[in-house]
Amino acid sequence: MTFEAECLHCKWAATPATDGAAVDVECMSHTGRSGHKGFRRLCTSFALVVREE
Repeated sequence: MTFEAECLHCKWAATPATDGAAVDVECMSHTGRSGHKGFRRLCTSFALVVREE
C-alpha cells in the first residue's frame, strides 16, 4: 500500500510512503506552518493476479 496526501488549499503534497502515520505527521507539520486544515488522502494498493492453469 502507498499512502499520499495533498493540501486542499495550496499545491503542497506529502511524500508518498508505505507508512500512513508518516504521511499524517507531514500533514500535521504542514498545518502548523500554514494553518491549512483540509487534506485529500489517498491509499493505493496493488494486486498481481496470475491465472492458474
